[in-house]
Amino acid sequence: MMKATSWSALAAAAIVLAACGGSDDPVAPPQATPARPPVAQVPQVTKVDVLATSASGIESIAYKDGQAYLGLSNSSSAGSSVLRTALPLKAGATWSAMPLGACGVAAAADTPLRAPTLRVLGATLWLFQPWYDGGTAAADEHALCALDTSAGAGAGASAFVARDAGLKACYGEFCSTLSMTDLKQNGNVLYSNAGGAPNLLASNDGGNKWTAVLGQLDTMMCYHQSFEVVGDRVLVGGECPLDMAYVRAYRLRGDGLGLASEQALPVTLPDLENRNVQFISRIGTSQRVFIGVEGGLLRSDDGGQSFKFVIEQPLSGGTSYPYIGRLLAMPDKPDTIVAGGFDKATGKPYLAWSADGGAKWTDISALLPGYANAAGRTSAAMVTSLGLDPQGRIVVTVNEEEHAKGSVLLLTLGTP
Repeated sequence: MMKATSWSALAAAAIVLAACGGSDDPVAPPQATPARPPVAQVPQVTKVDVLATSASGIESIAYKDGQAYLGLSNSSSAGSSVLRTALPLKAGATWSAMPLGACGVAAAADTPLRAPTLRVLGATLWLFQPWYDGGTAAADEHALCALDTSAGAGAGASAFVARDAGLKACYGEFCSTLSMTDLKQNGNVLYSNAGGAPNLLASNDGGNKWTAVLGQLDTMMCYHQSFEVVGDRVLVGGECPLDMAYVRAYRLRGDGLGLASEQALPVTLPDLENRNVQFISRIGTSQRVFIGVEGGLLRSDDGGQSFKFVIEQPLSGGTSYPYIGRLLAMPDKPDTIVAGGFDKATGKPYLAWSADGGAKWTDISALLPGYANAAGRTSAAMVTSLGLDPQGRIVVTVNEEEHAKGSVLLLTLGTP
C-alpha cells in the first residue's frame, strides 16, 4: 500500500520584542500547513482459504464454548461423525472425533447417505439428521440429539444424546421417527418441520414434547417445508403437491405454540410457477426477509408481507439455474449478504454476494472447490453452510460431490 508522505511543521518566525516600545519590524503572518496528498486505497480482493478437507461430506459447522464442531456424512465404508477442534479455526488444526453413540448413522451399504446438521440454539448444540426406515439396521437411529456435558467438566467429557422421544409416531406396534430438515428457536419456543409439509411443530420444553402448529404429529407425503417466525407471524413455503410452489403466512398465538387463526394472511408474491422454496430467512431483527427458490431469490422489506425477485433465472433455456439454500448477512453491515447453494444447470457449487442489500449480486462461485471439472460427476457440488465464526470471519462449507469431498473455507469479501 502506498504510504502517506511525512510532512514536518514549518517553524514560526521569531518575534523580537524591544525593551521599551514595540518593534519597527512587521509581524510575519502565520503560514498554513501544506495539505497532505491523498492516500491511495488498495482494493480488497475476494478470496477463499482452505482450513480443512475431508473425504466425507461436510454438512455444517457450529461453535460452542471455545470449540468448533464439524458434522460429517456417512459413506459406504464409514459411519457419520462429529469432529471438534479448539478455536480459533486455522489451517492444519487437529480435529478429534466426538462420541456419538446411538446418534451416529452407520456405514451405508444399502441405505442412502446421510449427514448430521449441527446448530446452536440458545444454550444447546443440536444435531438433527434424516431418519431412515430401514428395518432392524436403522432401529436404533435417532433424528434429533443434543450435546450433553453433564457427564463431567469441560468439552472433553461431552457427548451427544438422543432427544427425539417426542417425535415418534406409532400405529399399533409399528413406530416411525419424524425427521426434520430445519430447526429454529424464537424466544423459548423451538420450531421444526419434522415429518414433512405441511407440518410445523413447536416445543417450549426443550424438545421433550411437540405440538402441531400446522399439520399434525405424523409423517406427511410432501417434502419438508421451510419456515421463519417474524414477530407474531410465521411464514411457511414449499411445494405441495408436486410442482405446486407456495408461500403462506399465519398469525401465531401469544405463546407461539399454535395459530391465532387458521385463516392465512395475505402475502403479495410474483408468480412462483413450480419453483420449490429452499429456505426462508429473516435478517436479524429487521423487516427484511429472503426466500430462496429454485432458480431465484426473493426479498421482502416489510416483514414478509410482499416479495419481489432479486435473482430470477428462466425455468428453461438459461445458462444458470441456482438452488439457493443458504444465506448470511453481516451483523455489522446488514446490506452485505452472501448466498450459497448449487447450480442445477451446471452441477457446480453456487456462491454470490451483495453489498447493497441484495439488489445487485456478484457471482464468486469460481473460487470454490468443485467448480472446475464438473463434467462427469454423478451429483452436484454445493455449498452446504454459511456462517460466522466467533472471530467474525465468514466460514463456508462445500461438498464437491453429494455427501463427499467436503471442505471448510474462510471467505474474505473484496471491495464492491
